[in-house]
Amino acid sequence: MSESMAWRTAVLRALISGTLFLLVSAGPRPEHRSPQREEAEWIQRAQLNDAQRVQFPSLHDTQQVQIPTLEDGQRCPAGHYLDRSGLFPRCVPCSCNGHSNECEENTGRCLNCADNTAGQRCELCKEGFYWSEARRKCTACPCPLGNQDNNFAVGCTETQSRIQCVCKTGHAGERCERCASGYYGDPLVYGGGCRPCRCAGNLCDSKTGACRNSLELQDTNTEEQCEECDNCAQTLLNDLEKLEMELRRIKGQADFDSLRPSSKALLKQLEDAITATKNLVNTFSFAVNSQMPKIVQLEQDVINLADDMDSLKEEVRKRSGDSQKALANAENSHQRAKDLDTETQNLLTKIRELLKQLMDAKSDGSSLPSADLAKLLEKSENMVKDMEKRSFTTQKDAAKKEQAEANKFLEDVKNIVKQCDQNEEASKRVDGLLSNYETKLKELEDLLKQAENMVKKAKNLNDVNAQGLKDILKRVNDLQRERDVVRDQIVLATDQLKDTQDLLKMFNDGKTEYEQLAAQLNGAKTDLKKKLQTVSQAAAKEKLVQQAEEHAENMYKLAKELQDAVQNVSGRSGVQDALSGIEAYKNITDAVNAAEEAAKKAKEAADKALNDVSQGDLINRAQDLKTNGSNLLKTAKNTAKDLKGATKDLTEQKNRLQDAEKKKKALEEELLKIQDGLKGIQRDDIAKIIDAAKKTAAAANRSTSDTMDQLNDIKAEVKKISITPTVSNMDNVLNNVDMTVKNVSGSIPSLLDKIDELNNQINYGNNVSDNINKIKELIEQARDAANRVVVPMKFTGVGHVELRPPADLADMRAFTALSLSLQRPEKPPARGDDAVVQQDEDDLFVMYLGKKNASGDYIGMVLRKNVLHFIYKLNGREYDIEAYNITESSSDLSFFDKIDLYRIYQDAEVTYTKQYTSINPMPPQTKENKGDLTRNLLDLQPDDVVFYVGGYPDNFTPPASLNYGKYKGCIEFSTFNEKFLSLYNFKNAVNINLETPCKRQIPLKSTESDYFEGSGYAKVLLERFPSNLQLVQRVETRAKDALLLYLGDKDDDFYYSASLEGGYLVLRGQEKDTILEPIRSNEQPVLSPGIDVRLILVNRKNLRVIIGTTEVKRDVNIPRKFLYYYIGGIPSILRERYNITVPALKACVKNILVSNVAPFIEEKVGIGRGCSDELLMVRKAEFGSGSALEKLREDFKLDDVNLSMGFRSTKSDGILMENQKNNNFIKLSLENGFVVLYFGGLIYTSTKQYQDGEWHYLTAVAKGQSVELRVDEEDVGQRLTGIFREQYSSNVVLGKNTYEGCVSNLYLRRPGSPYRAEDLSVYSSSGDVRLSTCSM
Repeated sequence: MSESMAWRTAVLRALISGTLFLLVSAGPRPEHRSPQREEAEWIQRAQLNDAQRVQFPSLHDTQQVQIPTLEDGQRCPAGHYLDRSGLFPRCVPCSCNGHSNECEENTGRCLNCADNTAGQRCELCKEGFYWSEARRKCTACPCPLGNQDNNFAVGCTETQSRIQCVCKTGHAGERCERCASGYYGDPLVYGGGCRPCRCAGNLCDSKTGACRNSLELQDTNTEEQCEECDNCAQTLLNDLEKLEMELRRIKGQADFDSLRPSSKALLKQLEDAITATKNLVNTFSFAVNSQMPKIVQLEQDVINLADDMDSLKEEVRKRSGDSQKALANAENSHQRAKDLDTETQNLLTKIRELLKQLMDAKSDGSSLPSADLAKLLEKSENMVKDMEKRSFTTQKDAAKKEQAEANKFLEDVKNIVKQCDQNEEASKRVDGLLSNYETKLKELEDLLKQAENMVKKAKNLNDVNAQGLKDILKRVNDLQRERDVVRDQIVLATDQLKDTQDLLKMFNDGKTEYEQLAAQLNGAKTDLKKKLQTVSQAAAKEKLVQQAEEHAENMYKLAKELQDAVQNVSGRSGVQDALSGIEAYKNITDAVNAAEEAAKKAKEAADKALNDVSQGDLINRAQDLKTNGSNLLKTAKNTAKDLKGATKDLTEQKNRLQDAEKKKKALEEELLKIQDGLKGIQRDDIAKIIDAAKKTAAAANRSTSDTMDQLNDIKAEVKKISITPTVSNMDNVLNNVDMTVKNVSGSIPSLLDKIDELNNQINYGNNVSDNINKIKELIEQARDAANRVVVPMKFTGVGHVELRPPADLADMRAFTALSLSLQRPEKPPARGDDAVVQQDEDDLFVMYLGKKNASGDYIGMVLRKNVLHFIYKLNGREYDIEAYNITESSSDLSFFDKIDLYRIYQDAEVTYTKQYTSINPMPPQTKENKGDLTRNLLDLQPDDVVFYVGGYPDNFTPPASLNYGKYKGCIEFSTFNEKFLSLYNFKNAVNINLETPCKRQIPLKSTESDYFEGSGYAKVLLERFPSNLQLVQRVETRAKDALLLYLGDKDDDFYYSASLEGGYLVLRGQEKDTILEPIRSNEQPVLSPGIDVRLILVNRKNLRVIIGTTEVKRDVNIPRKFLYYYIGGIPSILRERYNITVPALKACVKNILVSNVAPFIEEKVGIGRGCSDELLMVRKAEFGSGSALEKLREDFKLDDVNLSMGFRSTKSDGILMENQKNNNFIKLSLENGFVVLYFGGLIYTSTKQYQDGEWHYLTAVAKGQSVELRVDEEDVGQRLTGIFREQYSSNVVLGKNTYEGCVSNLYLRRPGSPYRAEDLSVYSSSGDVRLSTCSM
């Protein structure tokens, strides 16, 4: 078929070329002719036979084209061709790009191009192939499949790893995978393709070929086997018809009159050649059609051959069975032959023995009976003759036949063995499949086990929930009992009111009787006596008066009990708690005094009524009695109301005084520790340091003793508090307590100053003993205790407080978070010129944190017309955020406004909550400011920074924007950069008001959590140690590494701890010198809101820790009871003793219970009241080798970039951050110590190296075509030549397994999180990533 197609293509090309040449050369144009073109040319194909040879004449048959050739001796060797381009012909090697060694001798056109190539120089891929850069060769176009039978493309190209096919006629689609309109078939099936529809209008189904027009008489049954027409012949005929029509058109247009006779002859010959070609095509079509029956017969023969093969297989199976039987018979015959041979050998042996006996007998001279001998010989001869006559030919033939059958059987056996081997291989494959299935079954079994474990966990969770339900029901029962108690109290109050009502009724009855007596005064003396007797009977009503007296005594006893309860409670919980408690007792005393006074008045009124009746003047006395009764009724009602309010105040003050007692004990313990530590200072080698330390320790001891004496005085004064009717005594007590509290508040800063002095002197020495380290720890604890004094400080406009600046000023360069509360006193109404004075009083200084000379960067607050302004200055640029008006309130009950400040680099936000301390505070309001992107760091040096609040020294001049009068009102600090801060931890205080500080109302928040800031612990006292101990606390944290619980104390020789390590729950412990093997949970627990951390100890033998659905347990052996356990951390002495490196807990903690009872927390370090999500944010992370953090941030765009972050590393290389959005990308990295920015294909690098282990901050800004990189504000990056392209993750990736160091304060300026640093705790971590820490 290929040869026929080739010569038909050649004929068509010859005809078309001749026609075009005729059109060009028609007419007498001798000036354009050349000798070569006027020569006659005969074109023929060598592979055609004589009958198929087509002759095509040229324009002039007088000449022929003679191709010049070399003589035989001058032919070019194989692989060369004749190059005539120069002056002399020369043989040149074939240039076929290594794909062929053959070429035409005259033209150099390559022949037989290999490797699927084509072209004059084999420089192209042949039809249906394309050049693959990956394989470096011509590859079949996958249009749609890569094999030759399913390749329907003329050619294809590869663009961006995508193949684009140029399909053959009848095929369509990007990969020629479907048929074009008018064709049908399935190119995706092996050997398939698209064929023209055999329907009118070429309308048929693209898959089956069924005609869509049912009226046409076409083949629509696709299930029958239809024979396909010769596509090649049909195509050739169609082309010839088109060519004939074109020639007719040309003939009509041509002017034959102008042609020469030779041209007409040539056209005639062309017409004859076309006719001959038609005849030849028809002949070929006939020959093809004549072969179709043979093809059908051949297909039928193939089917018959398949049937014969099946029959032959059946015959082989039968023959195999016969061969097995023949083999068995052959084995039996072989065995019989062996037996016969054995018998013959035995017989021969016997004959030889007999002959030997005969010879022996003959030699011995003995003789045998002749008759017997003759018989024996004769018998032997007969037997020998019979044996000689017997023929074994049949057995021999049978044996040969059996041997042939055995050989044949052996071949069959070999075939069977071969089949067995194949079966064995198939068995192995099946075995592999079974193994895979078994593996999958095991996986399914594991999944079932996991499901079973999940069911068990769900069961355990149900048990926990059931226990929780029991607890809730128990609490409900407790509440019901309390409700019953309240109900009984209400009933008692109702009865008391009824008694009062009865007394009022009695007074009304008495009034009526008195009126009747007054009407009868003018009667007779007898009547008067009767009336006197009647009045005397009224004296029996004295019992009611006695009841009133008894009621007053009961009330007095109740007040006495309250007094005793107050005497049992002492402590210090802040000035406002003490004053509030004393105020409550005063209210109670006033209520009791009022009740007692009312009772006395009732008794006096009754006595006076009786006396008046006895002495006369009844009308006036009755009127007085009525008036006194009404007053008594009003007094009784007011007393009842006061008693209700006093009861509520008493309950609240009991709770506050209990907390005060605990805090007092904690303070006593801390002061005792400081005293013991100061006494325990040992001698060192340096005498001067020892003397200085001794003097300072002695001063600290004196201050401690004074403080303890003052605390004892407070305790004694509190115990002396008694509720008596005399108000003046109560006022004296209040004044004494107030003065004592003020003395303690003044002594604590002096103590801290002395401790600081001792700390500074200790630092000068080189050899520091353990006791000095203990003193340092006590110093920090004392400062922490001072920071947890949540008391507002009152400023009168003449003083100020200087606080210690934050320790981590490097973190403050990028981030500032401050929370404080402000209050302003009420002003009297303005009169005349007072308005100007009040205007000046509303412009006040609040705070300043900056340099000592008020130059450079700073942050501060002022009031302008009583409106708060937050002002900060960064690198010479000052920003002013105007907030809101501060609330003015009286000093008796002050309302504070809360201000929360957040600054991240150049942007800042102020959140204002009006009347935050009231019962119903206003909704928070915010004001924001976006600063200069290139000036965004707050640069302050530790030795040149001051922190003034409420005012400033007289020798200090604040910046012009803060230069206002000193503050008047109350200020309270809460936190500074996620650490607690109190105004009572001051460095210096000048002219601070020592009178009664601001009172305030704080709404009780039972759900408020304690904030563990990640540096301390809570030491809990176990007052009782049941056999089954359960410790519960609700913990919300985002930390991955933190110490949760620690059982034991410094006096114990064991410990057990539960901690988070890498996000997993881990149990550790040590019993004497034996370190227990750590136990880690299988999954990571989630400490979200509402999740409790439970530790259950059963019989001191079994220890379990449960967090949500995560549980770990171990067997322990606690030798004795322990008195303390720690939450969130431990003291440094325990860390050093057991080498515990897990960091302290940073979390919100509440609902601390020991066996369902709230325990006594003996010591708190680094813990404060009030927790929020802002405090739990993680802004810092440390990366080890091979670690990373990543998070998808959809709202982070790379169109306009404003990105800042801090980094710290000693390594010179590593990826800091990368991200890609659509076609844009960003990458920040350290390369040889330089900071390098890749953005949008451009590269920028810093001018300095930053692998010095210090904190540095970079900023990348991109707006439009402008890109800028800055490090520490001053180092402006330079652009490098070249363009960089690489694919990155769509997630924001930090570290990317190559960075070793720390990252902090990542600020993406995302719309979803404005004015906030990225919370790294929500990022997914891999490798060794430690959050909230940087240990470098």
